[in-house]
Amino acid sequence: MKLPEVLIYNPCGTNLYQMVNTKEKKLVGRMIAHPNINRQLEIDELTIFSRKRQGYGTKFLDFAKKLSRQYGYEGNMVLNASTTPYDPHNPPHIFYRKYGFTSDNKKMLKKIDKCIKKGRQLDYYTTPNLIMYYPDNHPAKLTVLQKIKRLFR
Repeated sequence: MKLPEVLIYNPCGTNLYQMVNTKEKKLVGRMIAHPNINRQLEIDELTIFSRKRQGYGTKFLDFAKKLSRQYGYEGNMVLNASTTPYDPHNPPHIFYRKYGFTSDNKKMLKKIDKCIKKGRQLDYYTTPNLIMYYPDNHPAKLTVLQKIKRLFR
């Protein structure tokens, strides 16, 4: 049996998922994710150890979306786009936005979208941590009745 070039696995049945490049035989990233009470997959950490722009982050988010669907959460995810500690000079906000994440902080989204349009990176010193969610049907936007209905699906 031939292994895929990139393999995501759960080494010990916890909320930790690791990604290995089987061709190079090296660990390339990890993700810590778990279901939360808002019927979303909450991503506490997504770290890529190797060079950026290899598609590993996208593969992790695709995997997380599938995991969210397995929990019955319709692909809903939430995370904190943080400038620290893993790659402070390349905040992940633009990457998450390009993937389809959004936020209630419209001012920051406008700034991110402007950077995307102009092909620029966000400034590390002025970029705050930002709660982002995927897709645009975040439970915070739901009415009380919609939230109650979700509980009994």
